[in-house]
Amino acid sequence: MKLHKSFLFFISAILIVPWLWGWAEAGKNACTEMAHPLHSKVNAIKDRGGMWARFERGRKLQNHSALALKVDSKVIGLMFTLDYLCSTLDGIPFNDVAEYIVPQIKEIGEEGFIKKHVDLGHDMKDVTDWVNYGKFSEENRSRKLELAQIKKTMAQAKSPVERYERLYKKTQEVDAVIAETKALIADIEKIHATDPYLIQADYENGQVPFSSILSNSGDAM
Repeated sequence: MKLHKSFLFFISAILIVPWLWGWAEAGKNACTEMAHPLHSKVNAIKDRGGMWARFERGRKLQNHSALALKVDSKVIGLMFTLDYLCSTLDGIPFNDVAEYIVPQIKEIGEEGFIKKHVDLGHDMKDVTDWVNYGKFSEENRSRKLELAQIKKTMAQAKSPVERYERLYKKTQEVDAVIAETKALIADIEKIHATDPYLIQADYENGQVPFSSILSNSGDAM
């Protein structure tokens, strides 16, 4: 009887795991499809050089090119964050930094990892940050997001993207274009500061240690 139950459990696992993988992939595909119309609008402007190129072509707007670059950056950053939410719907995959840190901590422990890298001349605070990021990566490798909430976030993003598109096409007075550009920047910043999933995404991305040594030349450490 025990053997029979074990066999049934084994068969169930074989059947369920592919189904779960398929379900997770379907969720990511649905998320990507929701973002596609927004990407199409933004990419159409990027392909023409962005708002910056639009300002550069207008003699009266050329002196405000820095503002155009800022709004381009804000919109592209918003789209990057939406993509991040889709790609981490079912967990945050290990990046190169986590792939370097986590296996070493498992092999030699936190104290061993810290000693090794301090002995190599790295700052204690930096090494401690790397250890903390290793913990964060493991803890969040399987964290879940709700597709319905991402949909709400994308609905919030739709308005600024459409305004960005309309603003690119406008040929009205310089003062009005400048005012609308500033308002759009402020509204995107507000969305990032108030939408729960954008806040979470910004926090998670902010955990990655900004170390060229870790990300580019870990083998040399």
